[in-house]
Amino acid sequence: MFKKAQIKLTILYSTLFLLLFWTFSFGIYFWMDSSFGEGYISQVKQRQGEDSDTATTKNAKVVTVAGDVALDQLLNILIVLNGGLLIIIPIASWFLAKRTLSPVQKIHEQQKQFVSDASHEMRTPLAIMSGEIEITLNKKRTTEEYKKTLISTKEETNRLSKLVENLLFLANADRNEKTLTLELIDITDVISDVVQSLQLKSNNKNIALTLHTDNVTTPMVHGHPTLLHQLFYNLIDNAIIYTPKKGKVTISLSELKNFVSIAIVDTGIGIGHEHQTKITQRFYRIDTARSQTKGYGLGLSIVKSIIERHKGQLRISSKVNKGSTFTVLLPKI
Repeated sequence: MFKKAQIKLTILYSTLFLLLFWTFSFGIYFWMDSSFGEGYISQVKQRQGEDSDTATTKNAKVVTVAGDVALDQLLNILIVLNGGLLIIIPIASWFLAKRTLSPVQKIHEQQKQFVSDASHEMRTPLAIMSGEIEITLNKKRTTEEYKKTLISTKEETNRLSKLVENLLFLANADRNEKTLTLELIDITDVISDVVQSLQLKSNNKNIALTLHTDNVTTPMVHGHPTLLHQLFYNLIDNAIIYTPKKGKVTISLSELKNFVSIAIVDTGIGIGHEHQTKITQRFYRIDTARSQTKGYGLGLSIVKSIIERHKGQLRISSKVNKGSTFTVLLPKI
């Protein structure tokens, strides 16, 4: 598809450039040809102050011959130049076409991969639900068995609903359809709400979830409260999920020159260096214990998207079996 487009674009570029150069060359040649006429000879006579007919005739012949020689030389130069352009322009056009199509091809490949991954991820819960229901209906079951199937089906339905919700969020973020209505927010309040909502989950795993705001003035940022809540919920929830029992998750706030810094530090399983630049890609999951949880690999993609929409930064530091630090930098007021 893109190869054919590149060939067509190369032909188009080559044709346009060759026509441009050939038109320019012919224009120069015909202009010079018309210049070496009677007007040119008259100018020579006037400059040299020739009055006699003999001198005039002699100079006219010299000028005519000189003009013919100059035109022949110009013609040879233009032929060589345009002959070289017949080779150079198609090559240059090929690389120019490739460069022109490169961003389009990249977006196309990303979209194709996104659709493929989304289809695959949607197929999985649907297959689980279909299989469980089919097995349950094969023979008469007890009320408890039917209840178990319904509970499992409800879980998969919730996961599928969450997947669709995340996909819609990312699709809207890509199209940038919604202009964010930003308001003045105390980021401490947002994070405190998130910590409170995840306290039970951390307690169930016996994980110490702590928020440090000591010696920090009230950090105010311009932001969207719902999106910022989702941003920190995803990060802190991930920290709890990937931290073993009796571990620690600590959230620390600090102020830099132009940013409010929020660091989420865990004592979890960590992330290999080779994965740290990729984990914010959609559907990217590490083939280790991190991918054993039932996730779709969209959480950090959403985090990245929200941070970008707030003109912030995300920094990741991690060592395998030592823990991870996710630092969010948001422009401060």
